[in-house]
Amino acid sequence: MTGADWQRILRIMDEVYADYLSGMVALRKRVVGDVKRKLSDGEVLDRPDLEPSPRERPASAARHRRARGRRSRG
Repeated sequence: MTGADWQRILRIMDEVYADYLSGMVALRKRVVGDVKRKLSDGEVLDRPDLEPSPRERPASAARHRRARGRRSRG
């Protein structure tokens, strides 16, 4: 490959990377705008449950004894 070929490849890579960065900037602006709108509207983001659901148990109650293997007779 010649130097001109490499320069063309690098120019294309630079253009693609610039497009990627501008897309990421646009996405960040959209996400920040959505979060600000939700906060100003009074919506709660990922509110944790204050009460555990009935099927949840504390960690100590959820533990089970290990099943013992059968001893061979003989």
